[in-house]
Amino acid sequence: MKEQAPTAPEVITGSFSIYSSSAHVLIDPGSNCSFISHDFASRVHASIEPLGHDLCVYMPTGGVILVNTVVRSCPIVVEGVTLYADLVVINLREFDVILGMNWLASNHALVDCQTKEVVVEINGQMKTVIVGERKVIQNYLISAVTAFNLIKEGCETYLASVYDTTKVSPGVLEVPVVREFSDVFPEELPGLPPHREVDFGIETIPGAAPISIAPYKMAPSELKELKKQLEELLDKGFIRPSISPWGAPVLFVKKKDGSMRLCVDYGQLNQITIKNKYPLPRIDDLLDQLKGATVFSKIDLRSGYWQLRIEEGSIPKTAFRTRYGHYEFVVMPFGLTNAPAAFMSLMNKTLQPFLDQFVIVFIDDILIYSRSPKEHEQHLWTVLQILREKQLYAKFSKCEFLMEEIAFLGHVVSKEGSFEELKKRLTSAPVLALPSGDGGYVVYTDASRQGLGCVLMQHGKVIAYASRQLRPHGMNYPTHDLKLAAIKELNLRQRRWIELLKDYDCTIDYHPGKANIIADALSRKTVDQLAGMICYNVEYLTALRAMNVHFSVGGDLLLATMQVKPSLKDKIKDAQDKDPYLQKMKTKVQEGKNDQFVIHNDGTLLNGKRMCVPNVEELRTKIMYEAHYAPYAMHPGSTKMYRDLRPYYWWPAMKKDVAEFVARCLTCQQVKAKHQAPIGKLHPVSIPEWKWKKITMDFVIGLPRTFRKHDVVWVIVDRLPKSAHFLPIRQNDSSDKLAELYVSEIVRLHGIPSSIVFDRDPRLLLIYGETCTEP
Repeated sequence: MKEQAPTAPEVITGSFSIYSSSAHVLIDPGSNCSFISHDFASRVHASIEPLGHDLCVYMPTGGVILVNTVVRSCPIVVEGVTLYADLVVINLREFDVILGMNWLASNHALVDCQTKEVVVEINGQMKTVIVGERKVIQNYLISAVTAFNLIKEGCETYLASVYDTTKVSPGVLEVPVVREFSDVFPEELPGLPPHREVDFGIETIPGAAPISIAPYKMAPSELKELKKQLEELLDKGFIRPSISPWGAPVLFVKKKDGSMRLCVDYGQLNQITIKNKYPLPRIDDLLDQLKGATVFSKIDLRSGYWQLRIEEGSIPKTAFRTRYGHYEFVVMPFGLTNAPAAFMSLMNKTLQPFLDQFVIVFIDDILIYSRSPKEHEQHLWTVLQILREKQLYAKFSKCEFLMEEIAFLGHVVSKEGSFEELKKRLTSAPVLALPSGDGGYVVYTDASRQGLGCVLMQHGKVIAYASRQLRPHGMNYPTHDLKLAAIKELNLRQRRWIELLKDYDCTIDYHPGKANIIADALSRKTVDQLAGMICYNVEYLTALRAMNVHFSVGGDLLLATMQVKPSLKDKIKDAQDKDPYLQKMKTKVQEGKNDQFVIHNDGTLLNGKRMCVPNVEELRTKIMYEAHYAPYAMHPGSTKMYRDLRPYYWWPAMKKDVAEFVARCLTCQQVKAKHQAPIGKLHPVSIPEWKWKKITMDFVIGLPRTFRKHDVVWVIVDRLPKSAHFLPIRQNDSSDKLAELYVSEIVRLHGIPSSIVFDRDPRLLLIYGETCTEP
């Protein structure tokens, strides 16, 4: 059989005759085994036999499935000759049969990857049997039940959404009204803005001294970008060299398009600045004005803050320090605490006659709304004419015109009024209170490995709340990033956060988790979703199918892992039946010959109320491991750990096993402090010149007690000839008695030595210090 190859086939496929039916076959040298589709095998009535063992099949998508059936000696007709192959049965969608390396090797196949040809040996001759083809695969529409069953079988599932990409904003030349005002949309700001009715001023607390901070460290790439942006700002006249006593450091924040924004850290200046109380409008109040509108346009001003000049007396306070010099802003920079309020005031004055009629403004974002396209053109012309007169410039790439649906301030607004449901939900929550004009606000925040939560409160009442789940990369953030705790050196995420927080007069206080109840609960919400599961052990499949399993999966989580293990109690009970000693105890209890042990209702042998653990090292080690290494156990010592385990478990020599387990803990050895006298330093000792002038002594303890109740041997050795005295004593002998024995047995025979070496035993220290040194 030969097939004509289509242009550039992706894989090597062909059609073979199997059980008198045409099968679509894939040649896959990367597969160790050969496979047949379960549907195709059933369709041709192939004989499916048990494989005899479980075979793990690693799928191209990374998943693993278990198979255990095979079609043995399956006839494959090639060039009129029948070849045979053992085909493992598996669920295949695109192909009926996959011939892997085992079939290719047994038939001495040669694969030409360039021409996509497969040559096999038939009756001693090499024949081309396949020239790559590509079968057209149909799209299958399946039911939700079938999809659910496929997920249960371990198939990988993808969710795709379709959206209309044709809804784009028309270009500047496509809108006649906008074309007339092309000068309002320059590529760059033309220069310094004009002096307006009120220029921006910075009023500091009386008596506040100038603040100057050393520049932050920057990477070489940041220094290069800094030099470039400084030159651009100087050329435009937005900054000028400064000799001001003020000086703030600069940093960079990455924009969404990948470019870098120069920001000045005015944090210290903001603390001593008298705050501008000009109100920012509520977003929900702004959206309320859009009822009935069908056409929308959005205008975003180009570097809006730089279109407002600073009054001359406040310019020195904007000074900033860099590696390339000391500069100050002539226009309003980003990062000043009163900047949003000042610009909001400017825009409200500029568009005052039309606010809430067909225009709403939030800082540098302008939304124009109308009930009809014709009316909208007139409204748009009016706004653009005002911007031209006031010399305010917009960035065309961020503007949208004549749209039926538009994104504004994080909300999607359309002519269908989709925001109405959002407004209804926001205003109908029974737990929310309306904010009052007096008193500040408190924002309670919390973060966990699942999500972020925050609550806005005033006078102890909830004004608003919000939460969101973390994305997969966000779960790897360190705790200090999630909590926004003490920040020393800022990364890019923290720089963006600081830039936002500078616009508000707020302080950050730490609250323990127990006290931060509401935000803590919001940050730990979970979302129940359909999840796929792959089971690696066949014996668990029956049990899992009988269980009502629920997965708790995060918003962006792709894979949930569940492990089903027998409980420890069940393992102990099963092991008791195999332990000879415990079986003997059970027999005695049943015969009424042992009152110490009892048999529980579930058949478990207990020592009083303590579960008897059989002589299985794995079980005993697991119990001790959990008691010692569990997160809340905190590596207890042997005595405490034994006391913790004693009410629940029993086995012979349990206390000894616990002590040995704790002694082997590397963490305890490295971390725990010593609760004994410090060990003395080692010093070399000189060779004595005469007998019994320099001696050593020590105690040998732990010996069997004699009939005179001696259980310790006091060993005293002369360091020169190595002769020794072995004095039997008792463990509880006092130091006075030991001193008398030393004088009668050693001093009487050899005199007082000039040097005694011992291991700093308290009793020997007492003897040597108080008795032997007496005249």
